Amino acid sequence: MTEQQIRTRLAQDPAAGQAALFEQYFNYVYAIVHRKVCAFGSREDTEECVIDVFTEVIRNFDTIRSGSLKAYIASVAHNKALNTCRRLSARSRQSISIDSEEFGELTSPQDVARDAERREQARKLTKCIASLGEPDSAIIIQRYYLGRNASEIARTLSMKPVTVRSRLNRALKRLRTMLEEQGIG
Repeated sequence: MTEQQIRTRLAQDPAAGQAALFEQYFNYVYAIVHRKVCAFGSREDTEECVIDVFTEVIRNFDTIRSGSLKAYIASVAHNKALNTCRRLSARSRQSISIDSEEFGELTSPQDVARDAERREQARKLTKCIASLGEPDSAIIIQRYYLGRNASEIARTLSMKPVTVRSRLNRALKRLRTMLEEQGIG
């Protein structure tokens, strides 16, 4: 669906237009947000940020009559993701205080190193998934990060479920190869 078709649909039937906007740009927004938030927060934090992006885009839709809708959405996603990272980072810094009874129970250097290694592996994994290109990266994200089945993914990507399953299998093989080459496994 083109940007103009989405704009027309939003003007004629706001509910259908919002659904079309979400369906068209969900994977795009999720990828932008996930890339930034995954190092600081959970999957729920990422999903909450994605919803915040769409809420802001829909709330301000009347003011974005000119220019690229996709560029505006990317800008909102980037800014919301950065704000989420700041919020999560500030929350984690506030959770540790010297006066706290838990101060003596801080994680050991081995735990810190293991957490840093996991974050680095998650970053590499995300980069590899993104390098698969569309729609393969969207299929993997929806399947393993959002827990959707082939039928649900097929609806969001306008594909048949059997196509989604075969693309998923091929994409996973390519992803495994990439991860082995990078020493992640």
